[in-house]
Amino acid sequence: MILHSFLNAVSGVVWGAPMLIFFLFTGLRFSFKSSFFQITGTRYIIKEFFKSLKSNGKTQGLSQFSTICSVLGACMGTGNIVGVATAIYSGGPGVVVWMVISAVISMMTSYAENFLGSFYTQRYSYKKSSVGVFAYIENGLGMNRLAKGYAVLFLLSACGMGNMAQSNSLTQALCSNFKLSSMWVSLIATVLTLLVITGGLKRISKLQTILVPFSTLFYFILCFLVLFKFKENILPAIIIIFKEAFTLNALKGFGMYKAIRFGIARGVFSNEAGLGSSTILHAQASSQKHETQGISAIIEIFIDTVFMCSLTALVIIVSTNIYENKLFGAQLSISAFSKIGALGSNGVCVLTAVFAFMSLCSYAFYAEKSIEYLIGHKNNKYFKYIYAILVFIGGVSSSQSVWLFADICNGLMALPNLFALNCLHKEIEYPKIKRQSV
Repeated sequence: MILHSFLNAVSGVVWGAPMLIFFLFTGLRFSFKSSFFQITGTRYIIKEFFKSLKSNGKTQGLSQFSTICSVLGACMGTGNIVGVATAIYSGGPGVVVWMVISAVISMMTSYAENFLGSFYTQRYSYKKSSVGVFAYIENGLGMNRLAKGYAVLFLLSACGMGNMAQSNSLTQALCSNFKLSSMWVSLIATVLTLLVITGGLKRISKLQTILVPFSTLFYFILCFLVLFKFKENILPAIIIIFKEAFTLNALKGFGMYKAIRFGIARGVFSNEAGLGSSTILHAQASSQKHETQGISAIIEIFIDTVFMCSLTALVIIVSTNIYENKLFGAQLSISAFSKIGALGSNGVCVLTAVFAFMSLCSYAFYAEKSIEYLIGHKNNKYFKYIYAILVFIGGVSSSQSVWLFADICNGLMALPNLFALNCLHKEIEYPKIKRQSV
């Protein structure tokens, strides 16, 4: 209890207003420098995105589609279902607007870090372990110790947030709804994770290219069914969302301040823009064009936050009396989807488990690359087995303190990354297009 209170206090400081302002400042800086390319270049982004998908398979490395699916597999996790419900409980319906605004701003932060990650990975390709964020902190800034410190925080976050917290969410989702044994579910999750990650990035990406599209489609169908059942509530819900987002005086306990605070925080946590994590996978892509990696990162944030998180929020708001609601987190999400019967309640529990498993697999690669950067490739051959053991431990233990510890690591690893992005801002190039209103 004392440890939990301590971690909660530290997390509150790390993720306080200064950190969120730093995130927004960085995103706005690159947005203004690019003339808000994420909005004005919509047609170009879509065109280049589909072009990059067609040109796969001719060189070594991941295809662009596999790269995008692997990154989405990591950042989706349980946050799109549980995290959004938590944000609405804490900040009210208005969080949706600010969540989307922060996501749109963060798109250019993600573009910048993935452009730099691709650029420095290729420039220093002879340094096999120095990829993505490690490459531009070490070689761009010339700060090897800072890069090593970042790698330590990344490793701790990957083992905490990406592993133990996700395995716990997976176990709880299946055990609570289907009355299964947490011991057996954790054991099966451990074995499945080990089978996937021992096949390396190739097997991880192959799995993600199957799970991400189908799980996203199934989730969209469940959301559509709920929205169809409560279609008369959609317009009033949208009105409430915007009213709460821009009303200074709180309506029944919420209001603009809480909407901004929890909406921006949810947007940052959801897509991981500014943390530097996605640069590790984008550095493995076969495409040699740095702009392509940046554009793919924009698409990833749109799918993860603007589309998936907004859809989750709308489902909860149309099907629940938010002002009288006393449910929190996963319970609130399950309650919303249960309005369409067993398909909804069972479906969202299975999807929570699938999303968590996707994160487990992608974060295994993140963790492996972090430890490889720290101690070298030859010394990390047993790490995958250690990672699998942590999956089991996370599944049978309480995750509250793990989530808080991982939150702290995420915040601390964001600092050197955002610092590097702002220092190297002059090296980032943006597509030259004719600006058109879209």
